[in-house]
Amino acid sequence: MRSVVLASYRGEKYIGQQLDSILPQLAAEDELIISDDASEDCTLQIVADRHDPRIRVLANRDRVGYIANFQRAIEISRGDRIFFSDQDDVWLPNKVAILESAMRVHACVASDAMVVDHELHPLHPSYFERRGTRSFSSLAIYLKPPIIGSTLACRRDYLQGLLPFPRGVPHDFWLTLNAAHDGALGIVKTPLILYRRHASAFSVSATNNRRPLITITAERARLAFQMLGRRLFHRTSALAPPRTGT
Repeated sequence: MRSVVLASYRGEKYIGQQLDSILPQLAAEDELIISDDASEDCTLQIVADRHDPRIRVLANRDRVGYIANFQRAIEISRGDRIFFSDQDDVWLPNKVAILESAMRVHACVASDAMVVDHELHPLHPSYFERRGTRSFSSLAIYLKPPIIGSTLACRRDYLQGLLPFPRGVPHDFWLTLNAAHDGALGIVKTPLILYRRHASAFSVSATNNRRPLITITAERARLAFQMLGRRLFHRTSALAPPRTGT
């Protein structure tokens, strides 16, 4: 069973087109979970208008932010393969099939993307090429993250070990860096989504804005601290003597 997790917020302009690109790729037993972060627009009405029983909606009463929003969707998901989606991209028709095949080998997989403008006109055929990406090692990802979160898919058994997402660290950065470090990351170098860049996007990477250096530095520091903590925890757990009954 597959679960698609989509975090929405004021997505009325593009979410319908995204849903129409995802749903035809899902089987009857699959699910599309939309965790909506207290949108005030018509996002949820557009979702409801699809009348698709595979869609499950979690409507937040108060805003929690996109990282916690994705985690809430994952927590109620039931699939053993989890696909991440943003509200304003478009999936290409073979995305699910190709990533499913890649997940037979790797616990966490990601693909390239075609960069487009708000009307889906092509801007660049390859996001990886546009970023100048030559390596997907953990060091390369730490220094310059090359993977778009909406291209990610993970097996549940691996993803569970990376939850909860650390505060202040983008979930896709956390997932891809850990997967690369663990030797669990698979890369599909074929673009499988149309990655829409537009001024009203809520993800900074989907706009042309640059983040302040101090923000990037603080994020890297939090990430390094959380990575170290995870490894120390697993090492301590491995060294601990087995529990015995009384």
